[in-house]
Amino acid sequence: MNTSPSLVKSNKNFLLFWSGQTVSMFGSQVTIVGLPLTAVYLLKANSFEMGLFQACATIPFFLFSLIAGAWIDQSNKRSILLVTNLLTGLCLLVIPIFAFLNALNFYVFYIVVFLSATFSMMFELAYLSFVPIIVSREDLYRANRNLEVSRSLSQIFGQSIAGFLINILSAPISIMIDSISYFISLFFMWKIKMNEKRETVTENINIFKRILKGLKVLINSRILLSISISTAILNFCRTAFETIYILYIVRNVGMHASQIGLIYGLGSIGGIIGAYFSEFISKKMGIGISIIGATVLIGVGGIIVFTPYFHSKTIALILLTLGQMLSGFGNMLYFVSQVSLRQAITPLKILGSVNASNRFITRGAMPLGASLEAFLARI
Repeated sequence: MNTSPSLVKSNKNFLLFWSGQTVSMFGSQVTIVGLPLTAVYLLKANSFEMGLFQACATIPFFLFSLIAGAWIDQSNKRSILLVTNLLTGLCLLVIPIFAFLNALNFYVFYIVVFLSATFSMMFELAYLSFVPIIVSREDLYRANRNLEVSRSLSQIFGQSIAGFLINILSAPISIMIDSISYFISLFFMWKIKMNEKRETVTENINIFKRILKGLKVLINSRILLSISISTAILNFCRTAFETIYILYIVRNVGMHASQIGLIYGLGSIGGIIGAYFSEFISKKMGIGISIIGATVLIGVGGIIVFTPYFHSKTIALILLTLGQMLSGFGNMLYFVSQVSLRQAITPLKILGSVNASNRFITRGAMPLGASLEAFLARI
C-alpha cells in the first residue's frame, strides 16, 4: 500500500513534482496563446487551417493513447515523465528557430504541433498514474486541487504576460520561454528520489491484452463509463468552439494579443475559485451534483462569449472575460472531481490503461470536433 506522507505539504516528492509542474504550467500559457496566434498572424491561417491545427493537437490521443497507457502500466512512470518533458521542450524549440530562419510554414507547424501533442499526451497519462504513487489515496483530492490551483494561477498571470510578450517578441519567439520551462520542470522531476513499488510497475504481459483489460474495467463500471461519455461530449463541443475562438475574437471582435492575454488571464480567476473550492463543493453537494453543475457553468460561459456586442469593445472585453471565468470555474470543478474519483476507485496496477481508455474516448472526440468545424468553415 502507499506509505507516502499523509499530508501533501509534508511530502517532499509531491512538492518537487508540484514545483516542476507549476513552472511548466506557467511556460505553457505562452504556447497556448502563441501557437494559434502564430498560425493567425504569421502564417495567415483561415478557419479551415485552424481546424487542421486543432486536429493535429488532439488526434494523438485517438491514435496512441490506448497503447501508451498499457505501456505506462508496465513501465517506470518517473522515467517516462522525464523523457517526454525533454522531448516536448526540444520539439517546441523548432518554432522559434524556423521563424528566425524565415523557414516556418504550415508543414513544419503542423508536424511540431502533432509531435509536441504526442509527447504531452504520454506525459499526461504517466502523470495521472504517478500522482497516486507519491500521494496517499486520502490526499488525492487535495493533491489534484493544488495542481489545478497552480494551473489556474498560471492561466491568470501566464496568459496575461504571454499576450504582452507576444506583442514585444512575436508569438514564435515567445514560445521559446515555454521550451525553457520544460527543461526547468525536468530538473525538479529528476530530483525526485523514489523506487516505484512493484504493484505500480506491473508484469510485462501482452500489451493488447492490457489494452482490452483497461477498456473492460472502464466499460463495466457505470461510474467510469458515464464520466468518460460526459467528458467526450464536452470535449467535442469545446474543441469545435476553440477552433474558431481566437480567429473570431481577432477578426470579428477586433482584439489584439495583449487583450487576448488579459481575457484569458482574468478569466482564469474562475478556474482558481473552482479548483480551490472543488473539494468543499463535492463534500457538501455530492460529487455527482458537482459534476452536473460544472457542465452547466461550462455551457453558460460558452454562450456568453457569442453574445452580440460589436458596438462596444469594452463590453466585449467584459463579456469575453466573464465567459472565460464561468467556463474556467466549471472546468476546474469538473476536472478535479472526476480525476480524483477515477484515481480513487481504480487499482494502481491498471490505472494507466484505464486512464488511457478514458482519454481515448474523451480526447478522441476532440479531433472530430475540430474536423467538423473545419468542414463547416469550408461550406
